Amino acid sequence: MASEDYCPCNSERNSTSRYGSSPDQRSNGDNHALKEHYTPVLVIGNGPSGICLSYLLSGNWPHFTGEPHPNPILQLKLEGNEDQSILECDLEYLSEGLEGRSHNPVALLFDTLSRPGADLGEDEKSRLEWRHHQANAVDHIVLGTGNPGGSWWEMDDSVLTLSLGAWMEMPDMSFDEWAAEYRETHKDPMVMSNYKRATLSEVAHYYQDFVKTKKLEDNFVPYTKVLSIRRLKGRRVINNESGEPEIPCQRCCKLEGENLFEVKGEHIDPNCGCRQNFTVLSPNVVLATGMMGKPNRLNVPGDDFRYVRYDLKYLESSIQEGDLSSQSYPVLVIGSGLSAADAILMARNAGVPVVHVFRRSPWDSAITLSKLPKVVYPEYHRVLQMMRGEIEEEGYTPFPKHQVVDFSRDCMVTLSGNDSTQRMAVSMVTVFIGAKPDLSFLPGGGVSLGEESSDINCKNNPVSVDPITMETEAEPGLYAMGPLVGDTFVRFASGGALAIASHLSRKKCCQSPCCTSSS
Repeated sequence: MASEDYCPCNSERNSTSRYGSSPDQRSNGDNHALKEHYTPVLVIGNGPSGICLSYLLSGNWPHFTGEPHPNPILQLKLEGNEDQSILECDLEYLSEGLEGRSHNPVALLFDTLSRPGADLGEDEKSRLEWRHHQANAVDHIVLGTGNPGGSWWEMDDSVLTLSLGAWMEMPDMSFDEWAAEYRETHKDPMVMSNYKRATLSEVAHYYQDFVKTKKLEDNFVPYTKVLSIRRLKGRRVINNESGEPEIPCQRCCKLEGENLFEVKGEHIDPNCGCRQNFTVLSPNVVLATGMMGKPNRLNVPGDDFRYVRYDLKYLESSIQEGDLSSQSYPVLVIGSGLSAADAILMARNAGVPVVHVFRRSPWDSAITLSKLPKVVYPEYHRVLQMMRGEIEEEGYTPFPKHQVVDFSRDCMVTLSGNDSTQRMAVSMVTVFIGAKPDLSFLPGGGVSLGEESSDINCKNNPVSVDPITMETEAEPGLYAMGPLVGDTFVRFASGGALAIASHLSRKKCCQSPCCTSSS
């Protein structure tokens, strides 16, 4: 039977036992188990997108400082509004006419205010200040498969971020200041020589520290896996046995017809692996899962052999353990994106020979490396020059306009391209041809949410959303942000959080008559 805990009117009980454990237990990090719960907002994904949204929903709102902005039109629009939060302003009006590296207008607005002139190399201070408005806080839960920071914990520790360290930061907590203190006790030669960039490990620790410093921990439930989401017709409880709706109290009857999402999942104890099922009801669900769920596979014979890998960790550990050296057979790197470039740099820095296979011409404008300013990213620019043959480096051999035909058990690879086929011996294969988000918990895998009726992809088929609110076109009450809507850079995730928090504030989702009126 469905528990009475589902009812949003049980506010006293839910406020003291949100996750089925006491606050003291929750602080231990191993008792975040949800059981049955209602929340006004449920966020799926605890990476930078989900963290930033949690900060705003906790009542932390951005205000214009009043200092002159280098964009005169935006300055004119903001003048005299210092006492009003940006979150309360007309975001469509403020973002009109802004240009930058995001297709989402509110993301551009937030970035322009947070980092004026960033793309021009200017180091202007933020024109935003943050004020806490506890009365405007929205109760919410953030689910994640691991610790706050999301997939940053799963990446390769020593690789430098694409973005400058300051571009990775969350609101109102300087990454540079945090990093300076962190590096005093964690000295890394790679970081010391690239002080404006950070390692992936540093970024993961920064996000975790942000959640602690800003006292957001009670909103986060780590070690969870979402299994399914479905919409309920009306704010009602569904009997698990009969499938019929139940009305647990008279006040809930007033909201007959308001839609809810039923989210089912399991909490996985990180110590013993025990699993506990949970169910959460919410009228607003935010997808902040990122794009790292399922790497694209080559789908050629032998692509599941052990020496064929789809991440950098195995390459990194093989180098560290001495399994690869300058005397090894080459590492085959497949792909022309940033991860492929990271693999090339990692192998070449260790003296390991590399064979690089990619389908496009190295002069194709669609290659991501060609879009990066060489002054900021000299190492990526060097890889691009190597791909184009502008510079030659012993130990690196590019194969443009080639593809893999098959792999054999004896580490032999067949390549085809330029009207020829050849076989070569390799020590390892690393494949970086993109990834798809794991949206298996959505009906149809989320296909209906895209601009096209196919798998969601941040480049070619992002989730279709209202650009000002980030609410999906297909499902009212369902939001998406970050890479799912095409914002692959962390610096633009905050704008998506601003759009969603602004819309939820206007909806007053936590001020419903059911939760505030008396019977």
